[in-house]
Amino acid sequence: MLILGLVFVQCKSDKSSSKDSVTTTTEVNFDELEETPVSGKATILVEESIFPIVDDVNTVFEHEYTRAKIDLVSKPQQEILSLIFKDSLRIAILPRDLTAEELAFFEGKVTPKRTHFATDAVVFVTSKQYKDSIVDYDRVVTNLAKSDYLKDKQSVEGSLANEPILVFDSYNSSVASFFREATGNKNFPQDYAYFLPSTSEVVDYVSKNPNAIGVIGLNWLVQPSSELKPLLEHVKVLGVKNKEDGKYYKATQNNIAEGTYPLTRKLYVLDFQGKSGLGVGFASYIAGYKGQRIVLKSGLVPFKTPPRELNVRTEL
Repeated sequence: MLILGLVFVQCKSDKSSSKDSVTTTTEVNFDELEETPVSGKATILVEESIFPIVDDVNTVFEHEYTRAKIDLVSKPQQEILSLIFKDSLRIAILPRDLTAEELAFFEGKVTPKRTHFATDAVVFVTSKQYKDSIVDYDRVVTNLAKSDYLKDKQSVEGSLANEPILVFDSYNSSVASFFREATGNKNFPQDYAYFLPSTSEVVDYVSKNPNAIGVIGLNWLVQPSSELKPLLEHVKVLGVKNKEDGKYYKATQNNIAEGTYPLTRKLYVLDFQGKSGLGVGFASYIAGYKGQRIVLKSGLVPFKTPPRELNVRTEL
């Protein structure tokens, strides 16, 4: 029995050593791999306001395709577009499509592959001590369009003097760009609109200031980071008026899908590689069955809702 026991221990030790040897020798050097849709290494620029959903999909993508390595870089929208136009990086994920003018820039160079994979929303958040539960979007746009807020406060019988301030996640963010397009004004009134470096800082600020309204992307609320999650206990999301029926709606998954919440935006993977690389593979994955299920569970609205198959029996 003693001899058999020693033989068993030795065999187990040999197997363990063999397993460690295999693990060591099969480590992947991504830099040396040829890039294909499911292998190699690539960097993808991701707009800061939609980073959580892209990070979730990438985690599953890399787990499934172990020979693929994607580095996600979070940046504001304007910085991403600047890098793309300079040909510094060739894959980006933004909460909007390219404009006709931007598409014209790439004519004769490369045909951008644009993949719509989800719908997000722009939301207004405030402290729970804020006096109202809704926000007048048209009034916000009117105020942002003013070129001189201080002068206007004196000229409109003080009606703007008590307006809550707006706090954006960044001057160059997609959310700020959303409102610049809506107002046609590149420079918001300095005493009415403020900019902070990140979504977490915006939420932290409004949670402590009852006279402030944060303007952020929905993705960070439905998929909060460990840093942001405790702050959400102290804020609330405001309802926005739908012009068609005159009712106020919050940015729930159902309201976005039905189109009743008015401030929505489509999310796109933009691939400028001009080849069948990881940009194509990741776009196909996030817009495919598994990626769309991740989007659905995240609280955003997938481009194509994954079907649910039910087996119905007439007898038990």
